[in-house]
Amino acid sequence: MANVRHRARIVAMQALYELDVTGHPLEPTLERRLDDEALPEDAADFARRIVRGAWERRDYLDGVIEQAAPNWPIYQMPAIEKAILRLAIWELLLNDKDAAPAKAAINEAVELAKHYGGDNSGRFVNGVLGTVVTQRQA
Repeated sequence: MANVRHRARIVAMQALYELDVTGHPLEPTLERRLDDEALPEDAADFARRIVRGAWERRDYLDGVIEQAAPNWPIYQMPAIEKAILRLAIWELLLNDKDAAPAKAAINEAVELAKHYGGDNSGRFVNGVLGTVVTQRQA
């Protein structure tokens, strides 16, 4: 199940990245991404919830990101890191169904950042998400 969820997060990250960079419409972008990845229906539904939830609440999520990383304005942030942070923070703060433990959501996001981002993306994502979790607990 963990591997399937990882694949669902990759699809979600790719869709969120595409939406942010191109301005394509949400549903066709999401369904095309899902068509490219043979996921079981529950994992596809998980990816749909992430993308729809993170995209619809992106202004809120961007505010959380800016609060956790005040020295890195959202408009200067690489789009891939923004996509990863949006999906991870959606999972941490807004997922009200089958939420992963915070540590697992952060680890997944860091792995995505290491694989798809730049040399320092993993550390940056880990730091931002650690701050988000710490602020939430305060």
